[in-house]
Amino acid sequence: MKLQIGDVLFEPMSRNTGEVTKIFDHPDGKIVNIRWRVQDHLHHDTELFHKKVVRSIKNGDYEHTPITDP
Repeated sequence: MKLQIGDVLFEPMSRNTGEVTKIFDHPDGKIVNIRWRVQDHLHHDTELFHKKVVRSIKNGDYEHTPITDP
């Protein structure tokens, strides 16, 4: 599974929607920066390991919607 900048993630448990804003290399692995938009709250950013995000998508913790190229 390939994550790209602009992909949308949805977390059904908390009903948060996030967008991948940055992917960069780190000595311990790739880091994915996600901007979460929580209803009735300010948005916040999280940095998670790429491996953890992909595992969460496969386990059904996150729903992944890839960005569509025009």
